[in-house]
Amino acid sequence: MSPEESIPGARGCAVLPVRSGDAALLRSLRSTVGEGVVHSVFSRVVNLLTPQDRLIALAVRGAGHAPRTLTADVTDWTGYGIEAGRRVRFARGSLTLELPHKRLRLTLDGARLWCPDTPSLAHLAPAELAAAAAHLDRLNRAHGALGGMLGATPGAGPMEAAVATALAKGRTGFTAAVPTGDPARIRTAVLSLLGLGPGLTPAGDDFLTGAALVAALPGSALAAFVPVLKDVLDAHPGRTTDLSLATLREAADGRARAELLDLLRLLAERAAPRQLDVPVRKVLAAGHTSGSDTLSGLTAGLHLEEELRGSL
Repeated sequence: MSPEESIPGARGCAVLPVRSGDAALLRSLRSTVGEGVVHSVFSRVVNLLTPQDRLIALAVRGAGHAPRTLTADVTDWTGYGIEAGRRVRFARGSLTLELPHKRLRLTLDGARLWCPDTPSLAHLAPAELAAAAAHLDRLNRAHGALGGMLGATPGAGPMEAAVATALAKGRTGFTAAVPTGDPARIRTAVLSLLGLGPGLTPAGDDFLTGAALVAALPGSALAAFVPVLKDVLDAHPGRTTDLSLATLREAADGRARAELLDLLRLLAERAAPRQLDVPVRKVLAAGHTSGSDTLSGLTAGLHLEEELRGSL
């Protein structure tokens, strides 16, 4: 029996309820009508483009909450016959994917709402921010993956080594530019990292995501970075991947995966260092180097917060 045949539904149409999802996305989809398309298909995620060309994701059970994401009671999308380029019909309360031999309708009624809760670090003293950043950096270097912001892997070829050198240079330029508050310098620094590296979310973008999330927190001293980043993304949408572009835009609005927000919440609550180990491991589990690259950006953001707060 194929996966879609195991789902109850009328002849020619399998029905699969969405279990949970981003509350803002669910509200939007309940009034979205029209035709979209399957953007890309992976075992754990199917990415779709809505009729408004907005990228959203269908994740498997246990994938965790994230912006623009719906979670279905599925363990693996492989075998459903979903292919990039196939039509997706959006109607109020459902979306229907056109499969080779039947349709797969995902219903939104009854889906649990996930609302990203963005904490504030404004009450933390510069010394506390410095200590948090140092601890996260130690954990990242101990458990994170090489090949991105942490440097090239041993025996790396010329291309990987060159990217690692460019990433290190980009990080240095970024941490020097942001404290100046000069939009032109920040813009140049962002462009030096945007789209830099291989994969669906290049390492430079993941780094910017982590930094942008810190900057978007209420009361952040890095607030000047956010509008510059948004302007660069609007002006250069083809500079990076669609997925990375969506992730960066969400981070600039203070929206990110649940494990990142959970980690920031623990920092805001002044959690003991040992309490950060498990949340950090969850962040590092994302992608090959995406977790460590994002954590590198978050750590850089905390260091910049400390620097700017200390200069006030």
